[in-house]
This record gives sequence, structure tokens and C-alpha cells, in this order.
Amino acid sequence: MDFWHCWFFLFFFGSPFLLGEDPNQTQKLRQEIIGLNLINGLELSQDQMEIILQSAEKSKRLREEFQKSIRMLGDDMETELEKIKTYLEGNQSIPPSTAQRFHRISNEIKRTKKETEKKIGRLARVVRENLEQHQLFQLQEFIPCIIPPEGEFRIGQTGDNNRFVRNLERIREIPNRIYEMRKAEIIYRTLQGLKLHMPSGAEIQEDELEERIQNVFQKARRFNDIDFEIHKERLAEELISPIKPSQAENNIAKMIEIFLLCPEIIPILQEKLKSFVVLSGTW
Repeated sequence: MDFWHCWFFLFFFGSPFLLGEDPNQTQKLRQEIIGLNLINGLELSQDQMEIILQSAEKSKRLREEFQKSIRMLGDDMETELEKIKTYLEGNQSIPPSTAQRFHRISNEIKRTKKETEKKIGRLARVVRENLEQHQLFQLQEFIPCIIPPEGEFRIGQTGDNNRFVRNLERIREIPNRIYEMRKAEIIYRTLQGLKLHMPSGAEIQEDELEERIQNVFQKARRFNDIDFEIHKERLAEELISPIKPSQAENNIAKMIEIFLLCPEIIPILQEKLKSFVVLSGTW
């Protein structure tokens, strides 16, 4: 994809979820594992799996159709952008006809995007209507992870800030001189670790998150032992709150779009449903 196509997609969309961009193998495996953790934790019935699978397949087709339309419009947009660039390089006024074509294509792109989002949103509502209340609660609190913690919550890292509390405890143990020398490296590594837990498609401002990490670390190191014990859970929550889907994506429908209507969930559900068929055949 050349410069103008890159600019075109980033300017108008910036959303790999809707665009359905091809992830590399590592990203694909990560998304599949997150999907497995989610499906295992929700403990879906066969009927629920079938409904989600059908919705995910429809969602995939909608994104593919969207991509096809956008590529066609993208060629037209690139032509108009090249014209606009030429006029500006010559310090000339942009002709009304060129401006009109640019705005017409822009509006068509926005309309296509909005219609696709609306259709995928309807699929998400169908899935939501077929989930139990406890499953909706689990989904709302779900934090994507590769290795789920042991214990009552099987679904990702729901309600479990223990690992982040332990990280803060280790941060407190570093001597001041060493911490000041390695602070930038520690914050960077923490940032990369948090990004691994982000939902697919979510966006963050790295500068803002780095500043938040530094502030939380400073608070943790300033507290005396008693105050730290009182506030450590709140500090851990403050540390991870920007990457929690329940805050980054403010409703259940959006959570369903991201985690249950993504292409990676399709083969997972297909394999699960095969297991149902094998088990039912043994009776």
C-alpha cells in the first residue's frame, strides 16, 4: 500500500477491527488464545455457540464487503488527492469540480463505514440477547490475557489485580539510586506489558500512559508501608484502567463486536461445536 493509500485509511478510519487488516502470525495467535480464554470462561451452550458463530461469519462478510468498497473508493480518492497536491504545489486554487468530487467520495466513505458499523452493531445485539446475565457481567469485566489466573474467575483476569499489586511491591523494593537510573527502562517495559493486554482494535496515547505509569510508581514509592497496604489495590486499578475494555469500550455491544465477532473466533467455535457433536453421538 503506497503513501496515499496509507494516509487515506488512517485519516478516515484508523480502526483495524473494521478494516479487518491481516495480522501477523504472532498477533493472530495472541488473538486466538484470548478468544479461547473468553469462550472457555463464558461456558456457552451449544445454541449460544451456534448463534455467535453465525453472527461472527456475517460480521466477517460485512467487513470484507466494506474493504472491497473502500478499495474502489480509495482509487478514486487517490486520484483526487493527487490532483489537489498538484494544484497546491503550483500554488493554484483548487477547482470547484475537484473539491466537489473529493467531498462526494469522502461522504460516500463515511456513509459506507456508518452503514457497516450499524449492521455489525445489530449482530452484536443479537448475540447480547442470547447471553445470560452472568455471562454479560463476565464479558463486561473481561480483560484479555494469554495465561488466565487460577482460581474462581476462569475468564481472563476478571477481578484479579494481584499481579499488578505484586509489580508495585517490587517497584517499592528498588533502591532510590537504582530506580532513578533505570526509571525510563522500567516504565517502558511496564508500558509494553500493559499493551499486551489491550483488546484488539483499542487505541491508547502512549505518552499519556507512560505519564500515568510514572505517577502510579511515584505514589507507590512515596507511601509508607501502612499507607501502601491501604491503597495498593486502588493503585493497581489506576495503573490498568486505561486498558480495561469496560472503560475503553463503554458498552457490552462494543465488547461483543471486539471479542465475539472477530474473525479469529470463528475456527474456535467451529472446533467447540464439533466436540458437542462427538459427545452427543456417544450417548
